[in-house]
Amino acid sequence: MRVPLTLSNAFQGEFQTQISDFLIAQGLLPDSAAITSERFLARSVVPHVTKLSSIFNREEQEQGSGLERYWKESSNPAHLRLAYFLYFMPSNLFRVASVWAELSRLGYRWPAKLPFRAIEFGAGPAAGASGIAAGEAHAPVGLPAEGNWALIEQDRPMLQLGAKWAGSYFESQGRNWGVRDFHRTVEIGRGFLPRTAPSFSLWVMSYFLNECLDPPSDIARALVDGWDRHLEEGGLVILVEPALRAQSRKLLELRKELLAVFEKRKSDQYRILLPCLGHQACGALSSEQDWCHEDVSWWRPPYFRVIDKMSELDRKSLPFSYLVVSKTKKTTEELFPELRGSLAGQRYRLVSPAHPEGREQEFFVCGQEGKRRARYRAKGEEDPAASLERGDILVGADLRGDARATRVERLKGIR
Repeated sequence: MRVPLTLSNAFQGEFQTQISDFLIAQGLLPDSAAITSERFLARSVVPHVTKLSSIFNREEQEQGSGLERYWKESSNPAHLRLAYFLYFMPSNLFRVASVWAELSRLGYRWPAKLPFRAIEFGAGPAAGASGIAAGEAHAPVGLPAEGNWALIEQDRPMLQLGAKWAGSYFESQGRNWGVRDFHRTVEIGRGFLPRTAPSFSLWVMSYFLNECLDPPSDIARALVDGWDRHLEEGGLVILVEPALRAQSRKLLELRKELLAVFEKRKSDQYRILLPCLGHQACGALSSEQDWCHEDVSWWRPPYFRVIDKMSELDRKSLPFSYLVVSKTKKTTEELFPELRGSLAGQRYRLVSPAHPEGREQEFFVCGQEGKRRARYRAKGEEDPAASLERGDILVGADLRGDARATRVERLKGIR
């Protein structure tokens, strides 16, 4: 996925100072030197980062129970929250910001008369809300500078920390967004929000499914019920989840179930925007061993690189899966001006890196006919397709062949 260079570079020295000052003010860091002190990190941060990473990276569907148990049984909850905030919050923030940048890249604009009222479920340290602020700062779509957020989280101390961080971070990004926090556990069977709750123009769920044990069919019904009552016309829903096969496929199954609910209720007011460019069947679900994810690169904060080295981790690039839904009857071309002038059946998104094969590039694409392997020979260095990346969109593409051997014969452009 291509993101603006300014966004990739936004989390270096100045961000480190900001997060260090914030954590000192909250009594979680003793001083400004601690954030890069190997002695302090080895004692208070790295063990939790290593353990949490092992939980998050398991090839099991039921990660939520293991995470909940570790969270409750930790001998030092303050250090656990510090580790999560220092390591997982910034990376998840960047993932959400990257999704926002993808909307901007395709020309999406926030509806002119739509007020900004947003909600984040499973907010934790408000990585999702902060990611929207970062995305708008570096890849704007026209979000109002005035607005408010509701943060919902079951862990009260983390919720309180996240609410304070969000207020501080919003201000640093030039946003006058208010923050209200709500300590509650979301129970799918009871719905995402009470019937008396207000409506919102943006729903954000970052790593929510990863800790939700309900089946995608139940989640889909509860989501659509919630959107019917509590999502404004023209509003957006952004879901970001892990890139592991089991977790990514759960998100793909959720997309499938959402489409089934739309069809059963004969609803034409919702449109899946990203990463798919339509409501076609998911190409990755056709094989049990397949899944779909994105990958973004960033310049890590200096302290983050220290933690990576000590933990023997490497987060120079951040994989994730995502889904964006809009409550709208507008067409894809109306929402994404960069795709105008191309037929829906001639748009294909790269869902893998492009590898050189002789004078050609080979990659996987996904479109209305599903997923297929394809090759393309660039017509000189000036050809925009000479350096393709995962997440690029081929527009006006004429593909010849079958799913196993396809060649891009003609290509209008790359988005």
